[in-house]
Amino acid sequence: MTASSKAIEPANAAVSEEAGDLLIENDEAGKWSYWFALLFLGIYFIRPQDWVPGMAGANIIRPIMLMWSLALMMEGLQSPVRGFFRTPHDWAMLIFYAYVVWNAPSEAGAGSGMFSLVVFYYLTTQALSSWGKLLGYLRLWNWLLVTLAVFGVLQTLGLDITGGKEITDYGRGRLALGTWTCNNANALGHTVVAAIPLSYILLFWRGGVIKRFVVFPVVIAFVITCAWRTESKGSFLVGAALTVLIFVVGRPRWIQMIVLAAALTAGVGALSFLPRMDSMGSLRSEEGVQGRLMAWEKARESVEQNTTGVGWRQFQSWITVKEGMRWIVQEKSTHSSYVQIGGDLGKPGLFLWLLVLWTGLRSVLFCKVQNDEQERCRRAVLLILTAYLFSSWMINREYYTEYYLVTAMAAAMHRLMVARSLQPEPEPQDDGDESSAARSALAGLNWAPSGSEMGLWVNRGSGDFNQERRTSNLVWNRLDWKDLVMTCVATWGVLQVWDYVLRKL
Repeated sequence: MTASSKAIEPANAAVSEEAGDLLIENDEAGKWSYWFALLFLGIYFIRPQDWVPGMAGANIIRPIMLMWSLALMMEGLQSPVRGFFRTPHDWAMLIFYAYVVWNAPSEAGAGSGMFSLVVFYYLTTQALSSWGKLLGYLRLWNWLLVTLAVFGVLQTLGLDITGGKEITDYGRGRLALGTWTCNNANALGHTVVAAIPLSYILLFWRGGVIKRFVVFPVVIAFVITCAWRTESKGSFLVGAALTVLIFVVGRPRWIQMIVLAAALTAGVGALSFLPRMDSMGSLRSEEGVQGRLMAWEKARESVEQNTTGVGWRQFQSWITVKEGMRWIVQEKSTHSSYVQIGGDLGKPGLFLWLLVLWTGLRSVLFCKVQNDEQERCRRAVLLILTAYLFSSWMINREYYTEYYLVTAMAAAMHRLMVARSLQPEPEPQDDGDESSAARSALAGLNWAPSGSEMGLWVNRGSGDFNQERRTSNLVWNRLDWKDLVMTCVATWGVLQVWDYVLRKL
């Protein structure tokens, strides 16, 4: 075994079995697998096969998956925690995949259709094998969002790179691109607004002078201009919520109070000046909203009538509408990932879909970081995950690759935390200062719950006092009753919001 991949020697027998499966972080190891991860991310967002001449309809995803898998086989597993099924995220993803395949009708092709998406999840968790790689991946994610915003702005100036002008004209001037993921105004708006808080974390927060006062303002100008031209009300709300989030989470209580008060007063008033936001008070009168509500009602009926749903990608909402002097039947999209998952997979499927997201959320909320690089990664992953959770109420991305990549980033970060927690720690000089030292280690974790320094959300080892002291920093690494309870609460909450919208709108 090479120096870059030698196992960490544990200091005590209690962690030796798990520590034997750990590798030292090495940014040089597994570089080809990492480059394929970056390449795939770029192709997912930019999608050159949709607009580059000569590439129309080309299937470039499968060759990338095969070459990526081959690179992983040649380089070996480089994740600091070796193996494909070593975290709660991995098992939650496997259980969700098994349920979808078991529940889907044979003609749906769920096994093969979803297989590649799950594979990309596992490949990504292995590729992001160090904090440096994770941060580089996050930075590319942000720049790809900014690139889409630049494409949108250039289209308004007459340079239509992706061929989306026809789609924009069909949508009455609401900006859209000629790519599969952003081929309507709502999708483009929800995609690019995530770059606002993400750019703040990756460029402005503790960044250099050039990044903070040159690059960051230019980036924000492009993103806001693009989002403004989409006229997507949902994306405006998500962007506002995420912007408030970065100024609330981790701040002193008095700052939180001021920011929330300003957001609920001046912020809400400012939203009314955005395009199409003046109609928020009469949503039900809008034809588009009426169609969505009808689709939501059909999906809710399906949830109650079919315990396990109708199968992967099988729910369709057919609405009878009057067009001129005749009645016609047309399909209406739910425009909501939560609603579509409920209609497709029923309450059990919605529970498992949320369980995957909850494992990622639990990791980033309660991890203990040691430096600015790790804190930057943690906040960026949390913002991307939160953006996905918010936007999923208003757009259909329940089976998009984005779902699997967001969870993969959280799982990769979790592996880094597990590997660090299993490394031996030097004996403290004074046992009486142990709790104080633990609190100091949490200085960079502004979002840690009260009591984290005493081992909250960790699986303690067994043995004598000294052994327990050395292993008390082991992070949560198996699904437990807390995960089941929190996911049940989340599932109940989704259904309550769903019913509330149907009653009030």
